[in-house]
Amino acid sequence: MNERNLLKLMFELGILSRTPRTGPYHVGITNHETSASHSFRTSALAYFIAKEENADVNKVLKMCLVHDFPETRLLNQTFIQGEFYSVKDKLNKVLSKQLRNLKGSEELQKIFEELIKSETKEAQIVQDANILEALIEAKEYIQQGVKIMERWFLDKKKKLKTETAKKILDVLEKENIYWWKE
Repeated sequence: MNERNLLKLMFELGILSRTPRTGPYHVGITNHETSASHSFRTSALAYFIAKEENADVNKVLKMCLVHDFPETRLLNQTFIQGEFYSVKDKLNKVLSKQLRNLKGSEELQKIFEELIKSETKEAQIVQDANILEALIEAKEYIQQGVKIMERWFLDKKKKLKTETAKKILDVLEKENIYWWKE
């Protein structure tokens, strides 16, 4: 193992705990989740969706692990930015540099490429979990009075692919974030 490169990666990934997600920022929310907290909840969602969909949970969690690594260098791209430029072609290059000389890097690179293509059940689960996590965050803001976030439901709902994710969204639309007060 190249301990120095591993530590460089860990320091770089620390950036995600200080990097705010950009979507909420565009609608005026200044105190919102970071890329790291988004990745954590996305991973938890993906685990349970993978179990329900009888997918390869190990692969799904590895995809979740690396899905936001490139954001340390490319930041979080919103649909607004995506209209004007795409970083998709740069994702593999960034991940390759981040993982260089680390044992297991080839495996993670291959899994990441599978995620980007989004053709396998596992990749679609991670994509769905990524979308659902953003919708859960939007629901939290909506119930705190930020009504503009309701548009996220319209934009994102059409993108879900797995039946499990669609069922979760159906419940999310009716659920109260303050369930614990009941």
